Amino acid sequence: MRRGGLRAILVVVALFGLVSMLGDASYEGFRSSLPVLIPGTVELGGVAGVGEVLAWGLRPLTGLVVERLGAYWGFILLGYGLIPLGILVAGLGGPMLALGYSLERIGKAVRAPARDALLSSIAGKRRGLVFGVHEFLDQFGAVLGPFIAMIVVSLGKFWILAIPGALTIPVIVAAMKLYPRSVVPKPRHVDLAETLRGTWHSVAYVLVAGTLAASPLAIEHVAKMLGVVDEKGAFIIYAIAMLSDALIAIPIGLLYDANPRLAVALPAVVGLAGGILAVTSPTLPLLAYAAAAASGVAEAGFETVARAMVKSGATGYGIYGLARGLAVAGSILLYGSLAAHVW
Repeated sequence: MRRGGLRAILVVVALFGLVSMLGDASYEGFRSSLPVLIPGTVELGGVAGVGEVLAWGLRPLTGLVVERLGAYWGFILLGYGLIPLGILVAGLGGPMLALGYSLERIGKAVRAPARDALLSSIAGKRRGLVFGVHEFLDQFGAVLGPFIAMIVVSLGKFWILAIPGALTIPVIVAAMKLYPRSVVPKPRHVDLAETLRGTWHSVAYVLVAGTLAASPLAIEHVAKMLGVVDEKGAFIIYAIAMLSDALIAIPIGLLYDANPRLAVALPAVVGLAGGILAVTSPTLPLLAYAAAAASGVAEAGFETVARAMVKSGATGYGIYGLARGLAVAGSILLYGSLAAHVW
């Protein structure tokens, strides 16, 4: 497989996207079921909060380790393997639910830097397209997951959520066979100064623009806090954001390859507009849904454009991931506080 062959590249990227779609169908379904499985607000916040700290906070470390060892495929297999394991452990109930969720979130931290580094290595000059195609497929799993969860939880068959996650393993093996070995990064000592030089622009962009642009969770939080929508409406808000993300991912990736400056500006401006709309128009559900669509555009930009901007290996993607987690938390705090003060 030649690095420059677009068809060959897209086949491998599509397999990575299928892996992410299957993984998302499991773990997004798992995450969406937490409020049902953990009725207490404090307990829910504790379990979810610890999980997110693990998912985002461990990424610089896992990125550093995978780059030093060169064990990209091993980390990807381990990370995705923790999805079904975490769900099956959580299905035991009681304290095991928190343990299972933590295992799944650790898996996210383990696999993401290694996966993104391999996507980056195969992308060549088509970085926007590659990350756009991957995000497009990834988001279909994010939309499908909560629907699967609603069905299996109502049937009392929570373990079914583990099946899509388990199916990621044979797809990863197929991707390994097609991925050109000559492009896999070799084990190397990580120069942190060099890594920061290749990452700082993406990190700065994500921290500033990602905080000011309302995330889908921020829109959902504000709409629920202000009583604009009920629980079903909150689910619709999140689904609209995920669909918007999926639909814009490839176009904005292509835009990045053709006009990087415009592609960088678009999600930041649209996401900021969505946040302002959500905070200043709390009585109209349709406007909340429009804000959700805007937040999806921003999400697509950060997951496509910002990832394409990183040029410093798995450690760089780990640092980027940590910045993304901080920005999402900052966005929720910012717009939640604004909504509370405005109304």
